[in-house]
Amino acid sequence: MTLAVGIAALAPGLQGCAQIAGLEDREVTPLITIAEGQAGPRAIALDEEAIYWANERSDGAQGSATGGALRMQIKDDRAVIDLLEPTVESPEAIAVDATHIYWSSTDSTRADESCQGMDTDRDKLLRMPKDAKLPVAPVTDETTLWTGCGRISAIALGDARVYGVRTRGSRITWARKDDTDTGNYPTGVSDPAGEPVGVAADGNIVYFTDQSTGEIFFDDTGNEEKEKVLLDELTMPGLIVVDEVNLYWLTPDGVLRYPRSASTGEAPVALLGELSSAPTGIAAHGDFVYVTVREAGNVYRIRKDGTAEPEVIASAQRGPMGIAADRSGVYWTNSDSGEIVRFNDE
Repeated sequence: MTLAVGIAALAPGLQGCAQIAGLEDREVTPLITIAEGQAGPRAIALDEEAIYWANERSDGAQGSATGGALRMQIKDDRAVIDLLEPTVESPEAIAVDATHIYWSSTDSTRADESCQGMDTDRDKLLRMPKDAKLPVAPVTDETTLWTGCGRISAIALGDARVYGVRTRGSRITWARKDDTDTGNYPTGVSDPAGEPVGVAADGNIVYFTDQSTGEIFFDDTGNEEKEKVLLDELTMPGLIVVDEVNLYWLTPDGVLRYPRSASTGEAPVALLGELSSAPTGIAAHGDFVYVTVREAGNVYRIRKDGTAEPEVIASAQRGPMGIAADRSGVYWTNSDSGEIVRFNDE
């Protein structure tokens, strides 16, 4: 039994669809706040039963005045569940697969220090099984995939690997999902002199962006000597997502699309452009790409095929950042107001 299913079985009111909290709201309005009072929520991830997110700061709910929090909520149940014991570490990126939760974490007391001369490492990539007894302690041999320096700002999951964007480490690295056979030291994919921002994976293939070179790379071996340039001469490519057919990535003022099996010389297609401020989050599901713009407070829905004008599905949001979508809806974090919001996209 997975963690989400086990908790759902104990949640009150989950007797039948007509009694599930929130379904009545969904019939009335497509936009509802499903969690409030969070302290700087940022990254968000979904599975069939639950929503998972990372809080930048502690809100004191666990009796800790430092660090952040990793939390979840069963879909259509208001209870917010802490996944971790109190810690000085601040979770940042998060991803889930069928059996595990993966997240990156930085020791908040050393967030601005280099690792030189330190007794312990600052940044970590961790995991926990979904059927773990909650809350768990984040730093154990069973939960740590790697430790090091570099601030892992984004995570992507392949079939067997976890890829991380190590912003301060200036490269993309990976570890195996099943164990730490890399000796708790990440294996490099990208050149260690770059400026990676986004990473997306499908099976054994990983795509990543580099703002310093204006390029998008792909790699199917996990070996930095085998990486290939897919696109170049781009303007600051940022976060990236992938579906069966295309790549979609953020630019300083919009979103571009490019086929994964493109012909030589084919140009990217603009799906969204001329934004007054930079987009901050991107997700893809079904026929749409969804984008948050933190400064403007807007969330966009964009047809992947570009056959209609982009729509603003939510405005006047306070700091929309991380975003995720599946058949149950579109979910995002409002970092400034401390909210988790759902849009029913039917």
